[in-house]
Amino acid sequence: MPAPNAATARQRVFVHVGPPKTGTTFVQGVLWNNRAALRDSGILVPGRGEASHFTAAGDLRGRVKRRGAGQRKLTGHWDRLAAEVREWPGTSVISCEWLAACDEQQVKRAITSFGPVEVHVVTTLRDLGRVVPAVWQEQIKNGKHFTMTEFLDQLAHPLPGTYGELFWRAQDTRRLLGRWGQDLPADRVHAVTLPASGADPAELWNRFSSLLVADSAAYDTSGVRANPGLDPAAAELLRRVNAELGGRMRKAAHSPLVKQLLHGELTKEKSGGRTRLPAGEVASIAATGEAVIEWLRESGHDVVGDFADLRVDTTPRDTSLPEDSPEADVSRAAVRSMASLLLTMQADGAHKRKVWRGGPRTARPEHPESDAPPLAAPPRAATAASRRALSFARRVAGGVRRRVTRG
Repeated sequence: MPAPNAATARQRVFVHVGPPKTGTTFVQGVLWNNRAALRDSGILVPGRGEASHFTAAGDLRGRVKRRGAGQRKLTGHWDRLAAEVREWPGTSVISCEWLAACDEQQVKRAITSFGPVEVHVVTTLRDLGRVVPAVWQEQIKNGKHFTMTEFLDQLAHPLPGTYGELFWRAQDTRRLLGRWGQDLPADRVHAVTLPASGADPAELWNRFSSLLVADSAAYDTSGVRANPGLDPAAAELLRRVNAELGGRMRKAAHSPLVKQLLHGELTKEKSGGRTRLPAGEVASIAATGEAVIEWLRESGHDVVGDFADLRVDTTPRDTSLPEDSPEADVSRAAVRSMASLLLTMQADGAHKRKVWRGGPRTARPEHPESDAPPLAAPPRAATAASRRALSFARRVAGGVRRRVTRG
């Protein structure tokens, strides 16, 4: 089917604002994997690639992009995306969980940027009993090293400027839709619930796409990359690695080496356990979840799915915190992931490249957040080798991502 006829089509844009850990990776994967088929059905996914929605959201939020030693603003990215939407005669879809953190002024800018296009806001919702541990793990994956106990304390006392405040700004549906829906009719604000744990992932797409298309089954949901969680011991190991690094690793290196490569190996650790809310926190989180359900019932917003999906599981449990994982389990995860990393590097030919250099190492200043002994700075002659090592690591990470995607 060709692009919609401008004379008869209805211009609409659905802005999927997340929040994080509510199936956003899956939804975005299906959207981009089916971009051509959606376009043939009159639905535009604007931008050159999935990253364009993130850079546009970064522009909207006033973030900067780091390149080398400098920084540059992402100015213009949101306006370019909005222009594509205005020029498309049919329905458009934008999806990025970064949008969940927008403040009132940023939301107003986003809504007005679409001009005469009919704006709809979509949030995907997951029960808070699953969201809280998942968000903690995501923060560990991104380099943080606070324990689950410390994280829960931040949520219980969300002081301004803390991560606890940022969490509730995005994850409290009342606040999120209060900002994004403030200038929209109630029926143009949609809440899509995630199916219960263990359900077919395609059901989330069926619910989300029911806002856009008549036949959800016409679009392929297979092969969409997953965003798997970690066993408690593996999560604790990654947290300790971050604490040991103490912020000394550059962001450009942390993403391919830790966030992608090491995390990817640790996801293979399957002891049968999963990170869950400790028993002492279930009641308060469940109460918040019930308050959100009641607010949604009275809001007049369109709810796709079942309110029961948002109820926190209060079944009595004996749950250990990740930081209390037995040392034997943490050690086993460390040994297995190290062996797997070495085999991955061997498969990529690292032993033939001679990218590392031995020799004495000189002292370098300690990082203030790390109590580990200072590591030596490499000699000047090894600078080129270090660059080659980082380049190699990125290639390895890319290879791992491709294998995960194909698998």
